[in-house]
This record gives sequence, C-alpha cells and structure tokens, in this order.
Amino acid sequence: IASPNSIYVIGAHYDSIIGDDGSYSTAPGANDNASGVAATLEVARVLKQQGFEPKSTIEFVAFAAEEFGLYGSDDYAWKASENSKDIKLMLNNDMIAYWPQGYTNYSVNILDYANSTEDRRNAQQYCTLYTNLTSINDNRYQKYSDSYCFFLFNYKALFFTTNSDDPNYHTVNDLTANCNFEV
Repeated sequence: IASPNSIYVIGAHYDSIIGDDGSYSTAPGANDNASGVAATLEVARVLKQQGFEPKSTIEFVAFAAEEFGLYGSDDYAWKASENSKDIKLMLNNDMIAYWPQGYTNYSVNILDYANSTEDRRNAQQYCTLYTNLTSINDNRYQKYSDSYCFFLFNYKALFFTTNSDDPNYHTVNDLTANCNFEV
C-alpha cells in the first residue's frame, strides 16, 4: 500500500569548522562531514539508478550549522513537528570515512535513541548480512549530531559513524587524502 505521507529522512550536515573558535573559512571537512553528505547523495543515486519506487516518501537532506549547535536539523525537525509530518525514521551519516592506516577491523557505530533501539538492532543485523563491516552501539555522542534534534521532536533516528577517532577532526588536515574510501 502506497503511503506518500510517511516520510523517511536520510541526511548529513555540510558545514565544517576548525578548532574551538568556530572558524570555518579554511575548514576542508572531508570526513566531517563531506563523507556523510557523499553517502547521502550516493544512496539517492543508487536508488534512482536501480529504478527503486518507494511506497513512502524519502527525503534526502543536507543540514547547515550542525557545528554551531544543530541549527539546521533543529529547524527542520521543529517545522516537521509543527506541520505534523509523519517522519517514520531519520538516518544520519556523520564522519564515516576515516580509518587509521593498516587498520583492518572496520566497524560502524550505530547510535540510537530511547525510541529507536529496535531500529538500531535491525540496522546491525543488516550490517552483518549485507556488508563486511561489524557494528557496535556506543551512544556517547548521540547528542552531538543532527539525528538528536529528530529525537527531541519524538521522531525515531539512527546515527551512523565510524568506530575510529579521527586525529584530523576539526583541523586543516581533514582532507580526502586522510580518508579511507575503499572500505
């Protein structure tokens, strides 16, 4: 049964900063977060290429001002709530391209919220079935990316990130040369 009023959001933020001062004029942002935007666009491209016809609406969204306080996603989720949009799930991609050289145990951290634990468990099962990645669930940073705003407005959300700390985070070295796209 088609249900175009049911919405699934796939998103990522496109802003980047350097250091704690909030400078963004020279922030390259390859991993944080061009990698998430690229993944969001790639999902859209592959679905289109495969002729996928969803029964529900899928919205692909690039959010602004995540680094300055989740302003873009907060505005989006607030307006969705005010307009009673039926968002079933928000999938957030943030910092998904860095792995240390020589690293072979690739894993994705799938963060969930109090209302999306079952969705996270399903995502972990899909990860095992369809990828060469293992998955973990470490919710330590769940309040620091766009998915959190959706949770605050009672929408279910998942947040995907690599399970590796990036030493180039918020530096001028957050370059594509320091990302690992082969994984």
